[in-house]
Amino acid sequence: MQPLIKLTYNQDLFFILIILSFLLIALIKGLYWKHAKLLFMGVFAQRYANQYLREENVFTQRVNILTSLLMIVNFTLLVVKICFENNLQSVFLVFCCICAYFFFKIMIIKLLGLLFKLMDLAKLTVFFTLMFDRTFGFLLSPMLLFICFFAYDMSYVFISISFFFFVSLLLLKVIWLWRIGTESFGLSRFYIFLYLCIFEITPILFLFKDVFY
Repeated sequence: MQPLIKLTYNQDLFFILIILSFLLIALIKGLYWKHAKLLFMGVFAQRYANQYLREENVFTQRVNILTSLLMIVNFTLLVVKICFENNLQSVFLVFCCICAYFFFKIMIIKLLGLLFKLMDLAKLTVFFTLMFDRTFGFLLSPMLLFICFFAYDMSYVFISISFFFFVSLLLLKVIWLWRIGTESFGLSRFYIFLYLCIFEITPILFLFKDVFY
């Protein structure tokens, strides 16, 4: 069954998306690496994230746009590769679903911040949750190259490595959001737990359900 799937698998679409992914990386590395490095290092040390927020300007906004596009493209590639989807309609549907997920999550967080007059908290929540997702999207690029075009069928190995990075960054994200919410803003642990379940964990569980079942 597996060889027959591979024979009919259209690699041209994946090649275009990989080229787009590495084009975005080239723009980030060549033009905005100073700010992008602060964003990625912010995952491991809060002082880098704080410095990135203090230096908010047109360059950091461009970094946010480029890293968000890279994240969405790479997430789309990973999902369609795992699901063995190779037609344009399926790839476009996955791309739109990922965009819709991040768009609605950001809008709901900002709306809650506006309703409860906690716009500073809403801004930090959006920044930190996307910081980990953007970093994972950046780390996915070499993994996706091996998953799509490696000479031997070792995609399960690189998918497992990607899953390890994903779980590690997800745990870091949960710890950071929990710490910022409780220590910096004094939020109830119940509300933080509710947010993490609804916006961070439940969508992932639905994704895994669709992928594996």
